[in-house]
Amino acid sequence: MAMTSGTSKTSKTVGFIGLGIMGGGMVGRLLDQGFAVTVWNRTATKADPLVARGARLAASPAEATATADVVVLIIRDDASVREVLLGSGGALAAARPGTTFINMTTTTPGLGQAMEAAAAARGCAFLDAPVAGSRVAAATGKLVISVSGKAEVLEAQRDVLSAMGETIMHLGPVGTSAAFKLANNQFAAALIAVLGEGLALAEASGIAREQMIEALAATATRVCGLKKVKIATREWSPDFTLELMAKDLDQAVDTATKAGLAVPLMRAVRDRYHEARRKGGGNAERDFAVVTELGSAAVAGGSADVASPGRQ
Repeated sequence: MAMTSGTSKTSKTVGFIGLGIMGGGMVGRLLDQGFAVTVWNRTATKADPLVARGARLAASPAEATATADVVVLIIRDDASVREVLLGSGGALAAARPGTTFINMTTTTPGLGQAMEAAAAARGCAFLDAPVAGSRVAAATGKLVISVSGKAEVLEAQRDVLSAMGETIMHLGPVGTSAAFKLANNQFAAALIAVLGEGLALAEASGIAREQMIEALAATATRVCGLKKVKIATREWSPDFTLELMAKDLDQAVDTATKAGLAVPLMRAVRDRYHEARRKGGGNAERDFAVVTELGSAAVAGGSADVASPGRQ
């Protein structure tokens, strides 16, 4: 596994699809580094600040792709990537031979392998490159990017990736980085979910929430430190939504099941996130750290009426 860091400036044209929590900041970084960027998003108004900075707004994924040397996607899940690339008026059909597609969405290994084959049939290259980091990391170019695909394709697009990420890891053939990202998210999700129960225990014992999370951030793992302000103050503006974490856990369980693995803890954590999502009140679009509220709710008897999703 090779790891490098740094940035460089090039004049490549980039089509960028997806302007959510992470995408907007990533496009900003590409613009700052001198790339010509054409963007597309389902909600076109999200592009307004980027257009003001020099990006061009496309009317469709195909239009974003037609003149691009590189096409970056960071959208929701397997289904949305398939739709954007292969659907009617999709990006792949509009691509010129030689275009490189970089999927930075958190998807399953099988999706990446299928998209690599579809891209190759069009004479295009493909990299899987999911990211780790927050909204702030995306806006400041501090993302960690795990890449899988052909080494020569990575080297050809290192300038694009380095504009967005501080660390680039090449993990192997397409599919390996998707597996890594799902495992990484499952680990973070489990820690945050367990943290909720620990906080409930501490508060029931008379320890202030702010004091407990500060102590845990100093003694436990990094994710506690990253989320300590949100958890201590119950301020749930999203750096990464609970809805997307639940989706990633679904994908992780599905990938493990297909590999013949028994993952009871992963399934339990996944169900915990779906329980938090189903409580409503806007939880799905809040930061995934809101799952810690289930611990407090359980002490108060507030989660007894929430049915387990019972997913397989």
